[in-house]
Amino acid sequence: METVIVGAAFVAVFAWWWVRKPDWNHNHEGADTLRGTQLEVPPPALVSHAAPGASFRSDIEGLRAIAVLLVLLYHADLLGVSGGFIGVDVFFVLSGFLITSLLLRELATTGTVSLSNFWARRARRLLPASGLVLVATLLFSRIALDGLSQAELARDAFAACAFVANIRFYAVGTDYLTSQLPPSPLLHFWSLAVEEQFYFVWPGLLMLLVRRMRISRRGLAIVLGAMWAVSFAVCVWFTAHDQPWAFFMLPARTWELLTGAGLAFVGGALVRLPKHQRALLGWIGLIVVIVSAVAFDGSMRFPGWTAAIPVLATAAIINAGGVAAGPVRVLRATPLQWVGARSYAIYLWHFPILILVDRKWGPLSAPARVGLLVLAVLLAAVSYQLIENPVRHSRSLAASPARSLVMGGWVALIGVACAALVLHNPPRLDAGVEAVVPTIATVAPTTVAPSLPSVLDSTTTSTTTTAAPAPVADASHDNPPALAPLIAANEATLASAAQTTKVPSNLSPSLRSARSDLPPIYDNGCILDVGVNTPKDCLYGDPGGSITVVLFGDSHAAQWMPALNKVGAANGWRIIVHVKKACPTADIPTDKDRSRTDCAVWRDAVLQRIGQLQPDLVIMSAYRYKQVGAAAGRDPDAVWQEGLDLTMSTLRPSAKHVLLLGDSATPISDVPSCLASNVSNVQQCMNSREGAVRPGRLAVERDIAAKYDADFIPTSDWMCTDAYCPPVVGNVLMYRDNSHITATASAFLSPYFDAAVRSVLS
Repeated sequence: METVIVGAAFVAVFAWWWVRKPDWNHNHEGADTLRGTQLEVPPPALVSHAAPGASFRSDIEGLRAIAVLLVLLYHADLLGVSGGFIGVDVFFVLSGFLITSLLLRELATTGTVSLSNFWARRARRLLPASGLVLVATLLFSRIALDGLSQAELARDAFAACAFVANIRFYAVGTDYLTSQLPPSPLLHFWSLAVEEQFYFVWPGLLMLLVRRMRISRRGLAIVLGAMWAVSFAVCVWFTAHDQPWAFFMLPARTWELLTGAGLAFVGGALVRLPKHQRALLGWIGLIVVIVSAVAFDGSMRFPGWTAAIPVLATAAIINAGGVAAGPVRVLRATPLQWVGARSYAIYLWHFPILILVDRKWGPLSAPARVGLLVLAVLLAAVSYQLIENPVRHSRSLAASPARSLVMGGWVALIGVACAALVLHNPPRLDAGVEAVVPTIATVAPTTVAPSLPSVLDSTTTSTTTTAAPAPVADASHDNPPALAPLIAANEATLASAAQTTKVPSNLSPSLRSARSDLPPIYDNGCILDVGVNTPKDCLYGDPGGSITVVLFGDSHAAQWMPALNKVGAANGWRIIVHVKKACPTADIPTDKDRSRTDCAVWRDAVLQRIGQLQPDLVIMSAYRYKQVGAAAGRDPDAVWQEGLDLTMSTLRPSAKHVLLLGDSATPISDVPSCLASNVSNVQQCMNSREGAVRPGRLAVERDIAAKYDADFIPTSDWMCTDAYCPPVVGNVLMYRDNSHITATASAFLSPYFDAAVRSVLS
């Protein structure tokens, strides 16, 4: 913590020193005095059309209000505004327009742009309000969040203070639109980071082009257009291949800010349109923004080219300007003007309030969410009146850029210090008692081929059972003879786990390391990311093994890799892995691949490789996916049956044996976070078998397996009693999130996996 505080203090002191360097031109004539390096030749021709931004624009203030209201309704899941996230895109265009108008006007009137003064104004405008919300969020998180989430929030706060929150959220794998895990209360700081990064780069680049390179107005327009085109191409490409990168990162969002910048720069060309045409385009733009907010949803591949719709619509609204017949007639309404003036503060306050209250007392009803939005607006009004406006218009701070920048440095320092205190003073994540390290009680294997020595011989307790239970209709109990005695021998272990009340101090993995308890294929790139559709041949086990096993599926197939690797190493098998995130084995559309350009391409390529390989065994497993596209609204089991049938019809002739491994039981929530909040009440985090297992889906897989002379084995009885699916067995943490088992649990369950695979091969 001391290192962090010292580092932040150094940043603040360095900011003060930097703006006080003697080679800067200082002028103390007033808050609006422009200072910086003078241009030898003022270039008024470059900014002859900057006038639209020269005075207060009531239409822009009203558009701010609409943008923030769309974001609020989206985050609160109200009124069907499923695409309200486009409000951020509207803000990007507005920011690019206003900032560039300011810079160009300064160039036109003084022949210079003072970078220190520009950044000082940004510091006064942005940092006090954001710093207040950040500190308030950290403080309330001590009440609302579990210890794990508090630590993650502190790391998010560090990133927010350094203006790299967008990079942080991308790095930790955040999916803003479709994540199944609770979001960070500071997730909305990603858009502030994008704008702040743009503010660091764009003014200096503009000065470089104009002063150093003495570029003409035409040349500047060409450069700006080229930057726009490159950024848009990057956005479209990465949306298809790495959508979170395109969503969070500045290079893929620059074109949106440059759309506003270009409008500020070439606005004169559009202004020459007749007023009635500008008014009509403005109205169309406003309608498009509203319709997009309702028609878009989180399943879209966004931003991509789709983002051009609200972006260009926003440009049309801005271009309508002060035309009386345009949308300004609506946008200048007093309520919108009031909200628009406070839109920044409203944006800052609403998200942490919604998330923290929901995490503590949720799920929240619609009236509760409305009430929280009202509370956010009230807090925003107070902070706007007492903090944001006074600091923004402070004559003392405006008198010198150094004062504003040092103030900004101290705001960041306070945020860093609060985050450090949260991070280094976590609540306890266990109940202070140790649990017995569990073992899988083993049985003498039935009908095993002589060439397949059993790895079960190395385990401790031995029980022999001869009679397998009679077949039952529930497919989650369809255990082969080789597994039924093993499951029966361990019923007592699971029953005891269902009675566990305290998180053990020797939990493995610990709650703090649960999220990183992944199979090794995550470290070496053998599980493909969304957007990567070329199969990667990953070889494990014995390269010269006489038995070849292929693991094929999504991350729910990948979670069994520790068990397969353990069993394969003991038996000398050659293991080849073909797994990809968010891509089911069944040939169905998904949220991530509605256009069949990712999963479908990868799946077809994998099936071709399996056909060339002719393995002894293919093991398939996958999560259950919701129905989208043409399959939306249909019976999900019927859709899965059709898709799996298509895959199996191609796969089955290519392998001697195929095993459809039923999906693991689903926990009731994000298990590590739940346990961190219930260290003495583990049962609060335990799902019932009825809620965790989908017999209908398993029955479909059983029937498809029978149709193609393949094998189906469920995993439900490995993890659940007849009534419950415990999240902790002995000292083993079973889940690392809200659906995947830990690598430790996978290895712990390897005796089941061994018996399952051997029953198929024999």
